Amino acid sequence: MIVLLFLAIPSFQLLTAQLTPPENPDLTLKATGNQWYWSYEYEVGETPLSFDSLMMKEEDRASLGKEDKHEYPRLLAVDNEVVVPIGKTVRVLVTAADVIHAFAMPAFGVKIDAVPGRLNETWFKAEREGLYYGQCSELCGKDHAYMPIAIRVVSEDKYKTWLAAAATNVGDANKALMASIDGAAKTVDVAANAAQ
Repeated sequence: MIVLLFLAIPSFQLLTAQLTPPENPDLTLKATGNQWYWSYEYEVGETPLSFDSLMMKEEDRASLGKEDKHEYPRLLAVDNEVVVPIGKTVRVLVTAADVIHAFAMPAFGVKIDAVPGRLNETWFKAEREGLYYGQCSELCGKDHAYMPIAIRVVSEDKYKTWLAAAATNVGDANKALMASIDGAAKTVDVAANAAQ
């Protein structure tokens, strides 16, 4: 009993710290679970940016520019990723439009229920650029397995450029962002090969 008590006290402190969001988040994002996709709304500026994110269909790979199956795996890649800046605190408000869903992003230690009529809150701070995948983790109907979550973490400059372009067309903004990332990666690869 004493050993369990010694384990419980630091555990409760850790859980409290993990679930307590910072006072002033850098970005607030609302995620709404639908049968069977996610809707996102960025609370930025006077007109919020909102879009839907559906699992990418295999026949749409070429048109979306996501032919690399290693980077965009089957059943995890989406048509529109959430884009966030690196090193910034992102508050996520989670709800559902129809049945109970769950917003789960294991790489960021985030898993929270999306309940109709209720607004749950969580947060994360991504420390490394890249594309991260998660899924709905609450059985929500026949297509539960087909509602992935994709979050792309980019530099502050790329995020601001994407945000400005996404205000008019999210699809084109995503393609431009992917092109800038692919171009930077190729430049680094060439430099690395030249050094060898």
